[in-house]
Parts: sequence; structure tokens; C-alpha cells
Amino acid sequence: MEKYTVSSDSSDEEQRYSSSSKEWSKSSDHADEIVEVNGFQVLDSQLTQVMAIFEKHPDMASDFNLENQQLRNAYMGVLLNLIITLCQPPTDLTMDDLNKADRTILDLTKAGLKLHWLRQKLDEAFQKEEKQREIKAQIRSLEEKVKKRKLSLSDIESDLKKQKPAALAAETPFDFSDIV
Repeated sequence: MEKYTVSSDSSDEEQRYSSSSKEWSKSSDHADEIVEVNGFQVLDSQLTQVMAIFEKHPDMASDFNLENQQLRNAYMGVLLNLIITLCQPPTDLTMDDLNKADRTILDLTKAGLKLHWLRQKLDEAFQKEEKQREIKAQIRSLEEKVKKRKLSLSDIESDLKKQKPAALAAETPFDFSDIV
């Protein structure tokens, strides 16, 4: 199993890649080298992530049979972007993000990538989102109860302030002049 090889004599077309909002190209002086990992050409800066994927999930691409190198690279780029999306804090992920990730995993799986491990993480993200919604609803409910009780307490304090003068008046003894 070939881990990776540096691809230095790639054509210009193979060296240009666009996926989502990321672009890479050899035209820049600071451009990464293109490295091949298990038949996928990736940027040298992505090597660690791609190697980690294949080390943990060596059969991930065993049913992935696309011959077009650009498409293979694009699929890997989409997979990496998807993983980056799922690495965001749960508070930054919207339900729309999770639904898009779900559709993306479905598409990647249809193409032949074995992503059961990523599906599990997405399911966990959905569960976290649901839990977060439940907790936020509970917080709103508790805040409403606190607000109502504060208003009730305020009303009771107001009544107490009104009763104190009456209580003081009832406790005042009669004066001699009041009786005579």
C-alpha cells in the first residue's frame, strides 16, 4: 500500500484544484507541493490529515473507482471540507450545516467512499444539536418562571409595604387624650 509520493511533474491542470471556497495552485510562490496519498492528490499541507484518515480507515476508498484524477481530488477536497465543518464548535453549527453535511456524506458514499465512521460523528453532531435545543428551551422556561416569580415577589413586597403602616397603627396604644 503506497502511503504517499511527492508529485513534482504534474500537469498544470492537475495542480489547479477548486473545492468549495478553497483553491490551490502551483502559480503562487508559496504554493504547497502536491502529494499523492492512496491515489488522491492533495496539498502537502493536507498530508497529515489525509494520512490520518487512511491510517484510521484504510478501506475508506477501497470501493472508490473514479479514474478521473481531478474528480478523485475533488471528492477528497469535499471530504476534508466536511470534516473541517464537523470540527466546528456545536454552537457554530446550524441545522442547515448538519443537513448539508448529511447530504454530502450520502453523495460521497454513493461514489464509493466508506464513511460509516463519519456518519457516526454526524449522528453525534445531530444529537448534540438536539440536546442544545432542549437545553435552550429549558433555560427559556426557567427564565420565564424566574421572571414571573420576581413579579410575584415584587407584588408581595408592595403589599408588605402597605401593611406595615397599618400594623404600626394597630400597635400604637391609646393616649390618655384619645380615651377621655
